[in-house]
Amino acid sequence: MRNIHLGLGLVFVLMALVFAVSSLVIIYRPYLNTKPVDSESAIQLSPQEGASPRAAALALMQVHLVKGELRQIQQKGDTVTFRIVRPGEAADVVYTPSTGVAKIKLRRHGALETLVQLHTNHGLWHEYMPSNLWAAISLLASIGLLLLGGTGIYLWFVHHNERIIGGVLLGFSLIFGFVTLVLTRLQM
Repeated sequence: MRNIHLGLGLVFVLMALVFAVSSLVIIYRPYLNTKPVDSESAIQLSPQEGASPRAAALALMQVHLVKGELRQIQQKGDTVTFRIVRPGEAADVVYTPSTGVAKIKLRRHGALETLVQLHTNHGLWHEYMPSNLWAAISLLASIGLLLLGGTGIYLWFVHHNERIIGGVLLGFSLIFGFVTLVLTRLQM
């Protein structure tokens, strides 16, 4: 059991650190320089590439190297707007089918804000494959960290002379975690 506990800790320590650092960035974001870098460009799409909003987005992703997941397609009159998003980058696109011009406002975030976006990435099924890979790794890390905690509690329990101090620390940790969870929910 000790080897399983040690192995789990060594395998999942990096993911735990990623989530710890991104949590600190979320908390202290006003004090950090997390401002994005914006750029704008215009791309002429062929009639085949711009046949539909989805076709225009796919052409931008495949041919013009704007990578990510397609979101928020909206059509108003002669213009179509949509977003192509991936952790660390978001492209707001305004496409005019009559002219074939796609205006792209690209927003790139630094490493700290990218960690926050990875931290808050939801779900397992995305159009953008790296997001699916990250979601699977996050799921495995969550399960691994739960197993790490479970094996740690088991190892603590079988060592009789350390039970009292371990019980006090475990009880304090559970109460602290519960109170923190309740307080964060009350603030929202």
